[in-house]
Amino acid sequence: MKLLSDIDLSNKKVGIRLDLNVPVKNGEIQSDERLKAALPTIQYALNETESVTIISHFGRPDEGVYSSELSLKPVCDWFCKALNRDIQFISNFDQVPDGLCMVENSRFLVGESGNDDSLSNLIASSFEVYVMDAFATAHRKSASTYGAILKSEQSCAGLLFANEVLNINSALEHKGSLVSVVGGAKVSTKLEVIKNLLLKSQKVMVGGGIANTFLKAAGHEVGNSLFEGDMVRTASEMLSSNKIILPNEVYVANSLDSDEVSCVSVNNVMPEDMILDIEFNKEEMESAAQEMIIWNGPLGIFENDLFAKGTRDLVLYLAESNSNVIAGGGETIFAINKFSNMSNFHYVSTAGGAFLEYLSGSTLPSIEALDVK
Repeated sequence: MKLLSDIDLSNKKVGIRLDLNVPVKNGEIQSDERLKAALPTIQYALNETESVTIISHFGRPDEGVYSSELSLKPVCDWFCKALNRDIQFISNFDQVPDGLCMVENSRFLVGESGNDDSLSNLIASSFEVYVMDAFATAHRKSASTYGAILKSEQSCAGLLFANEVLNINSALEHKGSLVSVVGGAKVSTKLEVIKNLLLKSQKVMVGGGIANTFLKAAGHEVGNSLFEGDMVRTASEMLSSNKIILPNEVYVANSLDSDEVSCVSVNNVMPEDMILDIEFNKEEMESAAQEMIIWNGPLGIFENDLFAKGTRDLVLYLAESNSNVIAGGGETIFAINKFSNMSNFHYVSTAGGAFLEYLSGSTLPSIEALDVK
C-alpha cells in the first residue's frame, strides 16, 4: 500500500476520497470531528499542488436522486472557513476544474454503490493521483472507494487512512499481552470480531446485550433482558476457551423507564429483571497482563445515567491505564466524549463498520485495491 509520501504530487491534479458524513441539522454541522480529521491530508496536498478535489458521500440518498437535505454544501462551507479559501462546489465528475473544489455527494451518482465500471473510470480519469483517505468506508466496494482506486493512474492511502491501518494493525499484530473489550447489543453482529479477538487476546471482556447472551450460556438467569437465544450455543463454545471475562455483578430494573435500579450478583437475577448495565470487572481486567487493549462497544445503556456506571468506569480505567488503548466505533466515541476525552487514549478510530470488519480479520476492499496499486 503506497502512502502519500511515496508519490510526488507536485502540480498534479489530485482527487481525495474522504469520509465527511457528519450530522447536520437545519444546515448546521452538529459535530465536526470527522471534518477536522480530514484536514491534514487536504493541507498536505495543497502544499504540493493547487488542483485538489474533495470527494465524499453523505447519508443514504436514493441513487440518482438529488436531495437538498443530503447535500454536501454545508460541509463545503465549513471547509471554506477552515482552510480560509474559496472552494468550487461541483455536481459531478463530468468536467472537474483545476483549483480547489468539492464534488457533491457521491451517492447521488448512479453506479456509486454498485461500483459501476463507467463511473469508476470517470472518477479515476479525472485525476493524475487518487488518494483514499476514507477508512470508515473502506469496507464498501463502491466506485469511489474501490473501482476508482484500481483504475487510477496512481493511487495511495491518505494520512488518516494510513494512520488507522497502522494503529489497528499494531494491536492485532501485537506480540505481547492483549486484552479486548467488546460491548454492544448482539453477539451476532460482532461474532467474527469476538472469534478473531479470542485468537489474538489473552482475555476478552464482554458487555451490553452481548454479555447477557454469554451469561445465559453460562447457566445464569437473565430474566427479561435482551439476549439472543439462537446464539447461546455459540457463546457456550466461546466460553470453553476460558478467555471470556463475564461480569460478577449487574444492574437490573423492571423496565428501561424504571427509576429503581439495583446492583445484584449474576447469581441473584430474578425472572422479572432486565439487565441494563454491568459492574465493570476491574479485578479480572487487571489480572490479565495488558500491554495493549482493544475496545469496541458500551457495557450498558450509557445514554441513561442510571445505566451508565459500567461504561463510565471502563472509560475512566482505560483513560488512566498505562496500556496502549485502541478504541473505535460510533457509540464508543460517544462514550469517551461523555466521560473523558479522546486525547487520553492512545488511538481512537473514526470508523464504525470498517473498524469492526477489520477487527474481524476481514480484508477490506479499499485496502485490497491499494495493495494492488
